[in-house]
Amino acid sequence: MADNQLLNEIGDEIRDALKVSLAKGDFSKINEAILNSVNMVIDEATDHLEKSTGYNNANPINVSTHRYSSYATGKATREKQKQLEKERQERMQKRREYVRQKQELNEQRRRQRMNARREEALLQRKMRSPNAIIENGKLLPTKFIAVGDTSSIIGISFGIIGLILFGILSLMFWVAQDGSATELFLTGMVSVFTLLSGGLLALGVSQRKLIDRAKRYAKICGSKMYAKLSQLAASSGLTEKKVRKDIKKMLAKGFYPEGYMDEEGTTLMLSDEVYKDYNSLLASQKAEEAEKIQAMQEGRLTSAEQSELDQMVAEGMDAVKKLHELNDNIPGEVITKKLSTLEDLLRQMFNRVKQHPEQMDRMHKLMDYYLPTMLKLVEAYDEYDKVTAPGKEIIQAKEEIEKTLDTINEAFVQLLNNLFQDSVWDVTSDAQVLTTMLTQEGLAQESALKNS
Repeated sequence: MADNQLLNEIGDEIRDALKVSLAKGDFSKINEAILNSVNMVIDEATDHLEKSTGYNNANPINVSTHRYSSYATGKATREKQKQLEKERQERMQKRREYVRQKQELNEQRRRQRMNARREEALLQRKMRSPNAIIENGKLLPTKFIAVGDTSSIIGISFGIIGLILFGILSLMFWVAQDGSATELFLTGMVSVFTLLSGGLLALGVSQRKLIDRAKRYAKICGSKMYAKLSQLAASSGLTEKKVRKDIKKMLAKGFYPEGYMDEEGTTLMLSDEVYKDYNSLLASQKAEEAEKIQAMQEGRLTSAEQSELDQMVAEGMDAVKKLHELNDNIPGEVITKKLSTLEDLLRQMFNRVKQHPEQMDRMHKLMDYYLPTMLKLVEAYDEYDKVTAPGKEIIQAKEEIEKTLDTINEAFVQLLNNLFQDSVWDVTSDAQVLTTMLTQEGLAQESALKNS
């Protein structure tokens, strides 16, 4: 009934609007009538929708609170409703993800705490072990076994007990004995047990001291896992001979399961890895020494020396190349002449060293300090020279660099002469010897007469 009435109203409104539009020639009224009719249908449909759908209990939007006054606003409301529902789902998803991550984090922390407690308990057990080597409250990684620890404690304990017990009995028998054979025998037996108890005590104490010294040596080796015997002797207040004897005994007894002493008896090593590294280093040193001897006999450089020479010459020529590039960038005639002289000196020096590698030692300070410092000065000069309106400070700095280059050239001339010094001495000596020999043979005099 309500639907029929609504349709009748829509029809009457459209018919009246059509009459007016035809009479006046203005069709805007009929457009409004049609739009109002559509809105009325949407509003009626919304009323039916509100009865069956909606949102409550803090959910995004209740449809019943919105009236579709127009088709456009009704569509916007539906889109808003979908957007809010999507946002609600996203918030719920984020909340679930946050709770899940929080639970995982708590579980991870719980496992970490449990593992830390287990590791701490294990560490404490290890530190309480007689095999533990502790330094500054930390357990060292040294592999050490306190061989005879229990037996030494038993020996000391029973030795003390036996010494006291049998000592008292022996004294009592000696005081009370009347010279009979039985009492003399018993007195002798008790005395023997007393001596045995004393020996057992001495043996336990000796073993205990050996264990303590073994721990001390391991502690001195520390995390490096090795130490010189001279260092062990100095730290223990013992002679090196005594320490060497101790270590041989400790290695034989198994105090250090991975322990070694080098062939020369100068170093204690407590792990297989350290021993392998030591042997590798020793083999490398022997190979280098053998190569050096062979190279000297053949009059050539070793591979290490050749590598050092090649690197020195390469770095030097790179510096010369850099200096040449800077010289090309700087237009001044005076500075160009100084840099050209410097470049020529460097070329001669590196050519000389390349031909006579024995002169490398004289080039170390040049390579380490003089050359890089000189390049920095020339680079600074190149930068200052590009300033179109230099101030007083820049002009003074350029003048100071030019003076310094003069000093550097003089020093490099001296260094170049030093590189030829040995050769000059050799030539001079040879000339003097040759002159002496010719004079002794009378050849030098005859030659002089002929020339005259």
